[in-house]
Amino acid sequence: MNDARRRLWVIILFVSASLMTTGCSVDFAGILAGEVDSQGEQPGGRPRSDVITIRFRNLTAREAVNVEFHATNSELAVVPDDLFTPANLINASVGVAGTGIVQPVNVDIIEYRCTDTLTIGTAGGEFLDNESGEFRGRGAPRWLQEGPLALCGSVVTFEFLGDGGSFMTVVSVQH
Repeated sequence: MNDARRRLWVIILFVSASLMTTGCSVDFAGILAGEVDSQGEQPGGRPRSDVITIRFRNLTAREAVNVEFHATNSELAVVPDDLFTPANLINASVGVAGTGIVQPVNVDIIEYRCTDTLTIGTAGGEFLDNESGEFRGRGAPRWLQEGPLALCGSVVTFEFLGDGGSFMTVVSVQH
């Protein structure tokens, strides 16, 4: 097996292991009240419409990523400028010890309250050498708004990719 193929298998194994060990939350109060089932869905298989699930996937082999996640349910006058402010930066429950940093080949998942005025995004993500913390590069800013996309009840995934000096950030929505 050549080095590139071996490296791909190692990444696949790490991602699989990360997905299996990723913690998840269960809304026991909602289950007991009959509002949601154990998968976070309302009776009849409908996803909860009051939250959005956000997944951060660091698909790099050697870089940690500060995901620079921003979110707000406030009305914004100028998007994305008003989104990417310190007041909207969300680190709590994101990454290692709430730092916003997701280690190489790792996944983190959070839920965020969703309203008609929700706006979420990443300032691009800072890619850092996992050993030294040295800045390696930046991904492109990506943002989404509830209104045009009907995000409430969906899963939004921010993927951070690259190797060495070329990095990118990709966003997808699963309804």
